[in-house]
Amino acid sequence: MLRHILIIALALLICLTPALAKPIRLMVEFAKVVTDPLSGFDNLQIELTPAGQQAIAEFTTEHVGKTVDVSIDGKIINSPMIQSPILGTSIMLSGPYSVHELQVMANRLTDKTSTVEVDLAKKQR
Repeated sequence: MLRHILIIALALLICLTPALAKPIRLMVEFAKVVTDPLSGFDNLQIELTPAGQQAIAEFTTEHVGKTVDVSIDGKIINSPMIQSPILGTSIMLSGPYSVHELQVMANRLTDKTSTVEVDLAKKQR
């Protein structure tokens, strides 16, 4: 009987593991608007602090192949699929935003009046 309970508990733990993933808040050094030379589209480049780099590296390593929501001040601005761990010093976000909207986001992130969070996309939780 105890063996069956342990097997069921283990199965539940395995099934619920994605639901247990916690969103991470990225520590930002600064942000700026950059133009992709290939596409010509404007993007938001976010330079991370060493703590932010470690957090995104760990999170993306654990969630390769999954879609994540990237939010600024609680508003989802991008939902990319993690193709490989992000091990660099910055992340690049694109979306249907004007240069002005991207610049406002960049200014607020640089001034530390906005926050960036990364979480598993709701459809995967």
